[in-house]
Amino acid sequence: MKKLDYQYALQPDWQSDVLLKKQNTSNRSNLTLADEAGFAELTQDEFTWLLSFSYQSTHKKKQGCISVFFKNEDQNTVGHSQFFEANQQGARHLNLSGLLAKDKTLHQLQLAFEHCKAPTEAKLLGFKKPNLADGPILIIAPHADDAELAAYGLYSNFADQVWITTINAGQNLQSLDRQYISGLDENISDATQRKAQIRAWNSMTTPLLAGVKLDRLSSLGYFNLTKESLYQTPKEPQSDKAFPALTPQISRTFNTLKLPNDEQNISCGELLIEDLTSLLEQIKPSTVLVTEPEIDPHPEHIMSAYALALAIDKSSHVPNRVLMYVNHLRKIKNFPYGLEHARTALAPWYDTKSIFGHYSCYSYQLDINTQKDKVVSFDSMHDLRSKPRIQKIFKKWWHSKILKSHYKYYGYHNYFLTHIKANEVFTFVDGQIFSQSLIHSIEQDKKH
Repeated sequence: MKKLDYQYALQPDWQSDVLLKKQNTSNRSNLTLADEAGFAELTQDEFTWLLSFSYQSTHKKKQGCISVFFKNEDQNTVGHSQFFEANQQGARHLNLSGLLAKDKTLHQLQLAFEHCKAPTEAKLLGFKKPNLADGPILIIAPHADDAELAAYGLYSNFADQVWITTINAGQNLQSLDRQYISGLDENISDATQRKAQIRAWNSMTTPLLAGVKLDRLSSLGYFNLTKESLYQTPKEPQSDKAFPALTPQISRTFNTLKLPNDEQNISCGELLIEDLTSLLEQIKPSTVLVTEPEIDPHPEHIMSAYALALAIDKSSHVPNRVLMYVNHLRKIKNFPYGLEHARTALAPWYDTKSIFGHYSCYSYQLDINTQKDKVVSFDSMHDLRSKPRIQKIFKKWWHSKILKSHYKYYGYHNYFLTHIKANEVFTFVDGQIFSQSLIHSIEQDKKH
């Protein structure tokens, strides 16, 4: 069995030791807090709650499942499940956010363990939720669909405050047989141009489903930029090999916001930073969402975070906080684990040190209707419309008919499984700390 501890530079606002005692008549465990008085003084629903515990799988292939049970207002038993790796052990976090409130104490919760061992002790970590109602929210998506994958639930429930900008054209096409519509274009240049146009359309229309207004959406159309090009060659124009005529303008057709690069129409790091600076100064967001540059390994996701840091440093407006999300992982394709609509916590990570020093955690709960709306938002994205290849059809049949695993399989792309969950989870830091930390890391890179 592989031992692997999830470790983070988390800084909880409240914590307490917890004892878990197994009931004699069932496989369920009750929880007892060491600091009952301190917990009672808190307004529990104002916190994100994570139970830190030592996980141990008991099955080589089946994922461990921890279910949380409590009585609802009608005194019916309600269960919420979270899944963990098969054949592994180590430190993990169970997301209890939304389950602890004034009318639900920790004693009312019961934990049931399947394909994993029940621990005897744990630690309850509480993180004060950010006040997202304190101003505009700007979501920075590296590509069309990143905002939906990470935060559709959040932005649909804050639609009146939300602005979304998509940085990259997303035009890359590996081959003609990977077109959205087979055989539509006969050469790679035309197909690349069409893909850029379609992804711009996706980024500018899908948020309308959630009630975000068109004049609060923008598509920037940059391409071939990296973290390094932002500060090593910021003025160098980029070109696309498959479609040399590509410019940012192809993605800006539907924009109503005026931005500095509208007229120059060049893909380069300096102009991206100017556009983001302009967005900060026009919108004046109190909250900005962007990809987590330490954990998410996608080069254009990392670049997007660093571009935001440089823009904040240049801007006259500094957001109160930056929330960070993770849509890609190194060598892990099935996280968040488990069935659609299950709960989830922080993305796997293995370091207690961070370039940000410390950060907090925020879990946003989605009701079942919002989760289903999120499925529709995925279906509206051409890049998530995976073709029903024979392997995927067989896998769906095997899970449904043979394993009876209760997967929904809303779509053939893996994101329809992994990212339709009951929680959207973010880390967050102060806006000034976010900017200064990443700029400091750039300066350290230059020295080396």
